[in-house]
Amino acid sequence: MTLALEINDVGLVLARDGELLAEEPGFAMLDGSTAETGAVAMHRARLKPLFAETRYWQDLGTAPLARPMPAAKTHAEIAYAQLVALTSTLPATDRQLLVAVPAWYTREQLAVLLGVAREAGFETVGLVDAGLAAAALEPAPEALLQLELVLHRAVLTVLDHGGELRRTRYELLPQHGWLALQQAWLDRLAAAFVRKTRFDPLHEAANEQRLWDGLPGWLAMLECAATVTLEMQAGGVVHSVELAREEFAAAASRIYDGLVQALQRARPAGGRLHLRLSHRLAGLPGLGERLAELRDCEVTRLPRGAAALGALAYERTLRRDPGAVVLVQRLPVPLRSASLHAGTPAAAVVPVEDRPTHVVLRSRAWAIRREPLTIGSAVPAGLRALALDAGPGISRQHCTLASDDDGVWLEDLSTYGTLVNGERVRGRVPLRTGDRLRVGSPGVECELVRVVDGDGAP
Repeated sequence: MTLALEINDVGLVLARDGELLAEEPGFAMLDGSTAETGAVAMHRARLKPLFAETRYWQDLGTAPLARPMPAAKTHAEIAYAQLVALTSTLPATDRQLLVAVPAWYTREQLAVLLGVAREAGFETVGLVDAGLAAAALEPAPEALLQLELVLHRAVLTVLDHGGELRRTRYELLPQHGWLALQQAWLDRLAAAFVRKTRFDPLHEAANEQRLWDGLPGWLAMLECAATVTLEMQAGGVVHSVELAREEFAAAASRIYDGLVQALQRARPAGGRLHLRLSHRLAGLPGLGERLAELRDCEVTRLPRGAAALGALAYERTLRRDPGAVVLVQRLPVPLRSASLHAGTPAAAVVPVEDRPTHVVLRSRAWAIRREPLTIGSAVPAGLRALALDAGPGISRQHCTLASDDDGVWLEDLSTYGTLVNGERVRGRVPLRTGDRLRVGSPGVECELVRVVDGDGAP
């Protein structure tokens, strides 16, 4: 029976027949004669950081390690050790392998990967882009983004549907990976302990490792609780602090900002943002709330091991003759029908009571009517105009505001873009009361308001 391996060093996943068989992190300890990998190594990484390796899947290759050890001298040797350990309990008959590989792997890295698998006793029968495979479990809209975390970076995969679902490009976000998130939380937790108990868990390696080991459980608790109580024992004393979800979210805000900005950059011009989010990202405290602020964004949470499961679902497409394995970057995923992905009809995008009637700039209000109101630095005579002083990033005819039976709309006409609530928009987008419109850099900001009859009471 065919196995699927998902290479994500936060958790390498092994699957078969639609079921997950194993998952373990891409950690290695090289302080012995043999490489120790997986969870055992992770639970020692803070105790002996000089002997810990976490980049061997990311930088897979045969170049000598910066500090070669008796246990391993290259990243490929460490990867081999982990693959052997991960598959050690499998029947000898399960020797054919589909691999969901990271987007950034070069031809040379793919060749090394095939060699590692062969040395471990496996025949690789198919390779597929991991982001594509993860997004392929359900019918897809015409444009789609998939976001994932690996240990040292985040990976945004941009896909479109033109008869098949295909990866068009990807973006790597260094310093936005799982380890950066964990370090931000560890620092916040340590500060809370110091502030409330005078106990510093980062002062000794053993306590730092305990804090590290406890973090996944605390994060899991926060998926269904507003606060979590953290307890650590040291020197015969139990130290306890209570932290709220908001504090975890605040600690991760820099990384969340980077993820949101990447999504905004990749949004299809004038279209809805369809995002398929890995299970580990979907469970992070506060990230869901940040994504909910994005305009016209649909978020789908992917299951654990989505890339491995996606590879198995498209095994027939991925399989190649021995010696003819190629990296697949398109799959015959069904196109999601318009009725399923169009969302609410245009007339219901913004309820009537939430549609603005005026745009306000410097305490003056301009009515929004069926006849477009053009905002810019040199609006031609004869057009309804909100005239702005010329400045960086402000076009002569920058954008228009207009209403119709379906809502109130902004249409961007500019070269440099228009921001709504801090997010760049393209094409024609709906507006609601309270939206803030910015043109230029630093530019000027307008507010969309609704004038009500009488005192505004229902």
